[in-house]
Amino acid sequence: MDVEMFAALVALGVLGLVVIGIPVLLVGQARLRRRVAALEAALAGGGVPEAAGMPDAASPAGTQAEGDAPPTSPAPDAAEGAEVAAPKRPGLAARLGRWLRGNWAVAVAGVSLALAGLFLVQYGVERGLLTPAMRVLAALGLGAALVVAGDLLRRRHGDAAAVPSGLAGAGLIALFAGVLAARALYGLIDPGAAMAGLVAVAALAVVLGWFHGPVLGALGLMGAGAAPFLVGGESAAAWLFYPYFALLAVVGLAVDAARGWRWLSWLALAVAVAGAMLLYLGGVGAEHFLGFWALVVLAAVLVPGAYPVPRHPAPSLGQRLVAGGGAWPGLTVLLAAVAVAMASGAALLVAAEAETEALAWLSLGLLAGMAAALTLGTRAAPGIADLPALPVAAALALVALDGERGGPLVSAFHAARLPEAPAPIGATVLMAAGAVLSLLLATRMRGAAGAAPAILWALGAALAGPGVALVLELSWQPGAMLGSYPWALHIMGMAALMVALAARAAPRTPDPRLVAAIFAGAALTLIALALFVVLSKAALTLALAVMVLATALIDRRFDLALLGLFAQTGVAVIGYRLVVDPGIDWAVDEAGRGDVALTHLGPLVLLAAAWWQLGARGREVTRGVVESAIWTVAAILLSVVLMRVLGSVGTMGHAGLGLMATVWLSVALAQLWRLRGAGAALRALRTALAVVTGTVAVALLVAQAVLTNPLAPFMWRREEVLGPPILDSLAAAYLPVALILAVAAWRMDHLPRLLCRGFAVAASGYAAWYGALEIRRLWQGRDLSVPGVLEGELYTYTVALMVVALALLALAVLKRSEGLRRIAMAGVALTVAKVFVIDMSGLAGLWRVAAFLGLGLSLAALAWINARIIKRMGCDP
Repeated sequence: MDVEMFAALVALGVLGLVVIGIPVLLVGQARLRRRVAALEAALAGGGVPEAAGMPDAASPAGTQAEGDAPPTSPAPDAAEGAEVAAPKRPGLAARLGRWLRGNWAVAVAGVSLALAGLFLVQYGVERGLLTPAMRVLAALGLGAALVVAGDLLRRRHGDAAAVPSGLAGAGLIALFAGVLAARALYGLIDPGAAMAGLVAVAALAVVLGWFHGPVLGALGLMGAGAAPFLVGGESAAAWLFYPYFALLAVVGLAVDAARGWRWLSWLALAVAVAGAMLLYLGGVGAEHFLGFWALVVLAAVLVPGAYPVPRHPAPSLGQRLVAGGGAWPGLTVLLAAVAVAMASGAALLVAAEAETEALAWLSLGLLAGMAAALTLGTRAAPGIADLPALPVAAALALVALDGERGGPLVSAFHAARLPEAPAPIGATVLMAAGAVLSLLLATRMRGAAGAAPAILWALGAALAGPGVALVLELSWQPGAMLGSYPWALHIMGMAALMVALAARAAPRTPDPRLVAAIFAGAALTLIALALFVVLSKAALTLALAVMVLATALIDRRFDLALLGLFAQTGVAVIGYRLVVDPGIDWAVDEAGRGDVALTHLGPLVLLAAAWWQLGARGREVTRGVVESAIWTVAAILLSVVLMRVLGSVGTMGHAGLGLMATVWLSVALAQLWRLRGAGAALRALRTALAVVTGTVAVALLVAQAVLTNPLAPFMWRREEVLGPPILDSLAAAYLPVALILAVAAWRMDHLPRLLCRGFAVAASGYAAWYGALEIRRLWQGRDLSVPGVLEGELYTYTVALMVVALALLALAVLKRSEGLRRIAMAGVALTVAKVFVIDMSGLAGLWRVAAFLGLGLSLAALAWINARIIKRMGCDP
C-alpha cells in the first residue's frame, strides 16, 4: 500500500507537470521561433513587419516582459505600400496543440525521466534493497539532481527547447513527493519538519520561476499553499497560518509586478484566499481571518503598482460598468477591486456568524478602516477612487443585518440595565463613525478634479452618515433605549453636519449649486427622520408636507433643482402614510375628526402651496408629482369621510362603494386629462398613476356588483334601497359613475378613440342600470331582490326604452350625428323586440288589439321621423 500511494503521488505530479505545466511554460518558445522566422522573412523582403517587433505578454525568460522599454519602431520605408493588418491571435487550445505538434519530444522526454525514477524506486522496494529512509532520500536526491541539471543547462545554453525548465519542474515535483512521503507514508519526520521542507521546496520553485518562467513560480505558490493541509498534525497556534497565506499573496504579487506575467497575481490571490477560507471554515480564529484580509487588501493595492502610494490609472471598474463599453481597467485596478470586494464580503460573513460583540465590532472596524484608507489614499489613483463605496455599503448592510437577526451588536445595545447604569453607546458610536466618514468623503470632494468626481464624492458624503442614521432607525430602533428625544437629537446632529457641508464645503467645488442641493436634500431627509421619531401620527404627516413646501421654497430661493428628488420622495412618503402606515384604517376607526383634518386637509393646503412655488422655477416633473399627490390626497380624504359616515368598505353598501369608486375614477381621469402637452417623463408618471387609481376604482365597482348588488343578495346579506324615490341610494351608487365616465367620453378627445368609446359605453351601461333599478324600486319598494316582475313594471321598462330612443334620436338631429341616429334606431328595434317577445305574450282580447295598434302607430310615426332625419342630414338610411 505504501508503494502504491507513493507511486500515485509521483504520477499525479508528473501528470500535472506534463499535461498542464510544461505545455504552458513552453508555448512562449514556439512564439519566439515564429517571430524569428517572421523577422527573417521581412529582412529578406526589405522591411520589418510591425507585429514582429511587438513584445509577447507570455514570453519566456529572455524576451521582453510587460513594463520593459518598447521595441524600436520600423523605419518609415519599411511601412510603405499596403498597410499590414495585425494577425489575429489564436486561442489557447490552438496554441497548445501547435506547441505539442512541434515539441512532443520534450513532453515524452519528461514523462520518460519521471517514469524511470519511479520504476527505479519500485524495483528497489520490491527487492527489499531500499528502506523507507533510503526511498525518501532517493526521491529527494533525484529531485535535486534534476533541478541542478536544469539550472546548469539554462545557464550554459539558455532555455533551449524548454528542456531546462522541464527538468527543473520534474525535480520540484520529486522534491515535493519526497517530503510528503517522509511525513504521510513513513512518518519519518514530524509535522513541523514536513511543513518546513514543503515551504523550502516552494520557495525554491518561486526562485527558479524567476529565471525559468511563470509555471515554476505557480508550482511553488500552489505547493506552498497546499503544504499546511498536507502535513497533518495539530497546532495550538494555527492562526499563524493566516499571516503565512498573506505572505504568499505578497510574494506572488511582487514576483508578478517585477516579471509582468499577469496571471500569476490572480493565482497568488486565489491560493492565499483559498487557504485562509479553509482555515476560517475549520474554526481557526475569525479575528485573525479579518487581519489576513487587511494585509491582503494592503498588498493588492500597493504591490502590483510598485508604488508607496496608490497610482492606479483610469478608468475605474465602476466607470466601465456604468458606461457599458470602452476599455477595461488595467490589471492593478482589477486586482485592487477584487481584493476590496472580497474583503468586504469576508467582513460581512464574519459579522453574520459572530457570537460576540467584539468580533462584530472588529468586522465593522475592518470595513471602516478600508473605507477611510481608500478615501484618503487614492487622490493620485483615479482607477480605484470608487472603491470606498464597497466597504461603506458593506458596513451599512452589516449594521442592518445585525439588527434584523438580533446579532451581538443590537443585543448588547438593548440589554437590560439597572436604572443607574449609563445609557448604551453602540448607536452613538455608529453615528459618530458615519459622521467622520461623511467628513472624509467631503474632504475628497473639495480636492476633486472636475465637476463629475466632486458630485460623486458629495453623493457619497451625503449618503454615508445619513445612511447610518436611517439603517439604525429601521433595524435597531434606538429610541426605545435612548428615548425618542435623545435619539432625535442624534439625527439632528447629523442633519447639522449636512447643513454645514452645504454651506462651507459646497462653495469650494466646481459645481457648488448642485453639491449644495445634495447636502440640503440629505439634511431635509434627516430632519424628516427626526420628526418621525418624536411626532405623533397626525403631526408627522403634516410635518412631511411642511418639508415638501420648504424644499420648494429653498429651490425658489437658491435654484437647487436636485431638491426636486427630495420633494418627490416626500410626496411618496406622505402617500404611504395616508394609505398604509398609519393608513386609512387608522383614519376611519381610531383618529378623531381633528386628526383627520390635520393629516389630510393640512397636506392638501401645503402641497398646493408647494405646487405654486415650483411653478416659479419651471420644475415640471416635480410639479407634476406634487399635483398628482394633491389629487390623490383629496381622493383619500373623501374616501375616509365616506367610510366614517357609511362604514367600512365591506359594510358601506352600494351607495358608499359607488361614491368611493367615483372618487378614484376622478383621480384617474384627472391624470389622463393632464396628459395634454406633458413631456415623456410626466406622461409616464401620469399614466402609471391613472392605471393604479383606475384599478382601485374598478376593484370597488366589482365589489359593488358582487357584494352589494340590490338584485342579488350576497350570502346572508340583503341590500335595501335607502332614501326617497329618484333621490335615493341608487342614484348615489350609479349616477356619479355614469356622469364622470360620460364627461370623460365627451371631453377627452386627446385620448385614443377606442378608449373614449369605452368610456361612453360604460357610462351608458351605468345610466341604464340605474334607470332599470329605479323603475323596479318604484314598483317593488325598497327590496329589489324579491322574485318576479310586476306587469306594470314590465310596461314601464318598455316606455323607458322608447323614451330613451326618442331622446337619442332628437340628440342625433341636433348634433347631426349619424352614429347617434343608428344607436337610437337600434334602441327602437330593441324596444320592439321586447314588446313582441315579452310584453304581449300574456295579453289577450282588446288589450292585445290596443297594444298592437298603439305599437303600429308609434312605429309608423317613428319611421316617418327617421326618413325626414335622413333626408335632412343627407346620410344613408
